[in-house]
Amino acid sequence: MFREIGARSAIDTILGSMSEGLVVKPGRGGSAQGVTVVETADQLPRALMDAFTYSDEALIEQRVVGTEIAVGVLDADDGPEALPAVEIVPRSGFYGFAERYTAGETRFFTPARIDPEAARAAGGLAVLAHSAMGLRHLSRADLILDAEGRPWFLESNVMPGLTETSLLPQALLSTGRDLSSAYAAITERALRDA
Repeated sequence: MFREIGARSAIDTILGSMSEGLVVKPGRGGSAQGVTVVETADQLPRALMDAFTYSDEALIEQRVVGTEIAVGVLDADDGPEALPAVEIVPRSGFYGFAERYTAGETRFFTPARIDPEAARAAGGLAVLAHSAMGLRHLSRADLILDAEGRPWFLESNVMPGLTETSLLPQALLSTGRDLSSAYAAITERALRDA
């Protein structure tokens, strides 16, 4: 198929401009469906096909190796606030669909076992993304901390999971908040803002 649409030159350009591996994912969607870590050039066409299964657009990013974290953001009276980072440690090394929804495949640490300065930087980046995109009420930023502790923004989720095992609720619980009360406060704020 790629030969028919003339994508070979695009693939060669992509491969020529990036090193250290790539991540290909659908432009829309969630739960890591259609996401592929590309380590060799011959994996790229299949990774693009997998992404196009879930969206008409594919995002191709330079792979950042490090500690995967999620930072929830809640709107408060004085602006958005970052919750403690949740560290994500999948047994397989990749936080894919199965690792998200199969019990025991991933361990979570809340707050994340990271340097306090890296945690502040990640929280600041999550709040910046929340504000820059005009998000309201709650969001969750997914990030990678590289070997130097520098956070790299991957994406924001505007409808994060809210079950007790989801990432944002884990962060809420780590602050001593009751989930029912926290969700009621979010709902009340949304109704006031409507």
